[in-house]
Amino acid sequence: MYLSTDKLMHFVVGLAVGVGFWQLLERYAKGGVRRINPIWFLIMLIWGASGLFFFRKLHIPVLSNDFFYMAVPDWDIPLYNWTGLRFLIHRSWLFHSALFPIGLLLFSLWGMNRRQSASISPVWKWLRDGAMALSVGISAHLIWDALLSETKGGFMIFGWNHFTSLAWLALNLILGLGIPFVVILSMDFVPRNGN
Repeated sequence: MYLSTDKLMHFVVGLAVGVGFWQLLERYAKGGVRRINPIWFLIMLIWGASGLFFFRKLHIPVLSNDFFYMAVPDWDIPLYNWTGLRFLIHRSWLFHSALFPIGLLLFSLWGMNRRQSASISPVWKWLRDGAMALSVGISAHLIWDALLSETKGGFMIFGWNHFTSLAWLALNLILGLGIPFVVILSMDFVPRNGN
C-alpha cells in the first residue's frame, strides 16, 4: 500500500506545485504562458512528479514500462538494477536534481535559436515546453521526498551527508522552478512569430 500511497502523494504534490506555478505565470508572465501548451505541460509535470503510473493498469506495452511508470527522479532504480553502477543507487545526485530537464531545456533553446527563419519546428517548442514542465514536476517530487524523508530521519542523497543533501535540494528547487519561470517570463518580450 505504501507504494501506491507514495505515488498518489507525489501526484497530489505535483499538481499543487504545478497549479501554483501556473498561477504565478498567469500573474507575471501572461504573454509567455499563452505560448505554452497546457495539456503537454500537465502530462510532463505529472511524469516528473509521480510518473505516469496510471498507464500500467492499461497494459499498453510501451506505456507500461518503468520509464513511463516511474517519476524521472526514480529512474535511477531500474538503471542501477540494469547496470550496477553505484552512483545510480536510489536518491543519486544525478536523478534527484533538475539537471536532466534543464539540459533538455538548454538543448531546445539552442535548437530554436539555431534556426534563423521565422518558422521554428514545433518539435523544439514541444521539447522546450516539456522540459520546463518536467523541471517543475521534478521539483515537486523533490519537495515531497524531502517532506517524507524528514519524518524518517532526514533527506539524504546517496553517499552525501544531511547538510550537503539539503543544500543540493535547495539549489535544485531554485533552478528547477526558477529557470522555467525566467524562460517563460522572457517569452513576453519575444515577438510572437519567434515563439
